Amino acid sequence: MSSPDPEIKVIGGKNNFWLFRPDEGQGGSYDLTHPPTPSSPLIFPRIPLETTKERIIIDPAKTALVVVDFQNFFLSPLLPGRPVDGAGLEAVGRLVKHAIPACRKAGIPIVWLGWGLTDDDIEDMPPAIVKAFARPGRVPMGQAGGLGSDIGKLTREDGTSIQGGRMLMRDQWNTAFYPSLVAVSEPERDITVHKNRLSGFWGSGGDTEIEKTLKSRGIRTLLFSGCNTDQCVGGSLQDAFSKGWDCLMLSDVCATSSPAFAQQMVEYNCEGAWGFVLTCEQLAEGVRNMQTQ
Repeated sequence: MSSPDPEIKVIGGKNNFWLFRPDEGQGGSYDLTHPPTPSSPLIFPRIPLETTKERIIIDPAKTALVVVDFQNFFLSPLLPGRPVDGAGLEAVGRLVKHAIPACRKAGIPIVWLGWGLTDDDIEDMPPAIVKAFARPGRVPMGQAGGLGSDIGKLTREDGTSIQGGRMLMRDQWNTAFYPSLVAVSEPERDITVHKNRLSGFWGSGGDTEIEKTLKSRGIRTLLFSGCNTDQCVGGSLQDAFSKGWDCLMLSDVCATSSPAFAQQMVEYNCEGAWGFVLTCEQLAEGVRNMQTQ
């Protein structure tokens, strides 16, 4: 497949392609707006973005922000090992301050992708995942502290209590997104998707809940944020990449409790192979420079 303009390079096949435009920006730019054909008119509005390595252009109407696992279970200081000054809550602060307002301004929908198990999911869960969520030295599967087990009563700083609910089951306190994110959510506009593995895009045939939802809206480009970078975010991003989605990692709103090299590994591979890496402030700057005609 080729472009009628010899200066414009087509990257991909007829069903999914980018255009490289050498005359846009210093060093050229990758056009991820997905026009019907390489010779189609430019799509507007379009958002120019500077990433760690290249300049890209996206179509806000074909883009979604995917927020992965910024849930109480992984972030709330009411649970042990979740510090108030942890990387996760710092990332949430930047998400609320920069990325979400930019997406709202550009009309980019927000997808809240988080754990939300059913009892059937528990029965079908691979043992490696059960083991990963079991407390050390305890029997998993809800009998003494694994997936589906009752977290019990938690005490707030003011002395009041709340029931944590069953671990990572849907419609529980522990699987609700962190309060500051709930405060800026817009249920009538946003998309909520439950997942039952580390990756929200796992499975064959393109019939996962999130894929069906995104395809029905014409979404082709995904902005990723969430925790943990090297586990659920990275797993979702890699599966989405393998299934043909454009993947953009918002590095400063992705967080992990793993050592720093784990974050660096995901960023390195994303900018080199899986897609592109940028910050949420670069996203906000791109939205401010959105081209409408």
